[in-house]
Amino acid sequence: MKNNYSLERITKFFNGLSQTLTDKDNYSLKKVICYITIIISILLIGIGFTSAVNSYYIGDTTIFSLLLVIALFLSFQVIYSIVKLKQRIKIISMLIFTILLFILAYLIPTFPPFYDLRTYDVDASLFKFLITSIMMIIVGVLSVKYSMKTYYDFTSKSEQSSAYFILIFSILLILYPLAIIVSSIISNGVSGITWEFLTEDFSRHGTKGGVFPNIIGTFLLIIGTAVIALPLGISCAIYLNEYAKAGIITRIIRIAVDILQGIPSIVHGLFGLALFVPLFGRCLLTGILILSFLTLPIIIRASEEALRSVPQDLREGSYALGGTKWQTIRRVVLPPAIPGIITGGVLGLGRAAGETAPIMFTAAFIMGAGVPNNLFDGIQTLPTHLLELTRKMGAYEVEQNAWATAFLLLAIVLGMNAVSIIIREKFRVEF
Repeated sequence: MKNNYSLERITKFFNGLSQTLTDKDNYSLKKVICYITIIISILLIGIGFTSAVNSYYIGDTTIFSLLLVIALFLSFQVIYSIVKLKQRIKIISMLIFTILLFILAYLIPTFPPFYDLRTYDVDASLFKFLITSIMMIIVGVLSVKYSMKTYYDFTSKSEQSSAYFILIFSILLILYPLAIIVSSIISNGVSGITWEFLTEDFSRHGTKGGVFPNIIGTFLLIIGTAVIALPLGISCAIYLNEYAKAGIITRIIRIAVDILQGIPSIVHGLFGLALFVPLFGRCLLTGILILSFLTLPIIIRASEEALRSVPQDLREGSYALGGTKWQTIRRVVLPPAIPGIITGGVLGLGRAAGETAPIMFTAAFIMGAGVPNNLFDGIQTLPTHLLELTRKMGAYEVEQNAWATAFLLLAIVLGMNAVSIIIREKFRVEF
C-alpha cells in the first residue's frame, strides 16, 4: 500500500512536470525574462560563495558583466510591472535595487585590492574578493526575490516562493561546510587505516603504530556514559513531563538543565578535576561521570520533547480503561516516544565520544595507559590522541595518522547516528 502510494506520487510529479514544460503560457516574454534573471542570480550566488571559500577574485570584467545583465533584466521587470501589472507602490524597492545594481556595476572596478583598517585601531584588512563575494551573494538572493515577485504578479505566492528559495539556500549553505569537512577527512584518512593502525599502540611520537587502546578507551567511555546518563536522563524527562506539576520547582529544574547544557565542556573537566579526581583518581570512572554530566541535559531535553509529542488523548484513553499512571506511561506513552528518546540519547553520546577537554583532566593519558582492566585504570582515547598528533605536526611526520584518527572518530559518530536513524524509523509511530 505504501509502495503504491509512493509510485502514485512519483507519477503525479512527472505528469505535472511534463504539463509545465509543454504549457505555452510558461514561455511568455515576462516569464522567460524572470527565468533568465533567476538563473543568472543563482550563478552569481554560486560564484560569490566559491570566491569567498577559495579566497580569489574573479575579476572586474566578470562582475561588471553579471551585475549589468541582472540590472538590465530587472529593469525590464520594473517597466513591465508598471505598464502591465499597474504596480507603482510595490515596485519602489525593486526600482531602487535596480538603480543600485547599475551603480555597483560601475563602482566595483574602482575598489582598491584591500582596505586597511589600522586607521580605525583594528589590526586587519578587508580584501576586495571578500567584499565582492558577500555582495554577490546578497545581490543574487535579492534578485531572485524580486524576480519571483514579477513572475507571480506580486501576489502572495511570490512571497511564499521567495521564502522557500531563501530556506533552500540556507540549507545548502549549512550543508556545504559539512560536506567539505566530511569529504576531506574521508579522502585523507581512509588510506591510513591499516591492520597495524587498528591493532597496535602508537609509538615513535605517533609516526608509527596505531590506536587500538584509544579505540577501546573511547568505546568504554561511550558505554559507561550510556549506562549512567540514559536511565537518569529519561527518568528525569518522565518526571518533568508526566508527574511534575507546573510551578516554581519545575521551572527551577528546567532552568538548571538549560544552564548545565550551556556550560563549556572544559568547565566540566575542571569540575571533575576538583571533585572526582581526588576521590577516584584520574581513571575511566571519573571520565564516565564527567561525560554523564555533560550529556544529561541533551538527553533530558530530547526525551522530554519526545514525550510531549505523544497526544494527550492516548493518556486519557488509557485512564478511561482503568490504567494506572505508570501503566499508561510504560505501555502507552513510552512506545511512540522511543524514536525521539533514542535520537536524543545518540546525540548526547555522540557529543561524549568527541569530547576532549573534560577527559584531558580526568581520565585520559597520552600514552602508556593501554587497555584498562577496571574502572580505576587510566585510558587513552581517540580525541586526546588526535589532539596530541596535531601538536606534533611539523616536528614529526604524523599527518597521515592524524587524518586516520579523525576518520575513525568520524566513523564512530556517524555510525552511532546511522544506528539511531534505523531504530527510529523502525519504531516510528504515526498519529
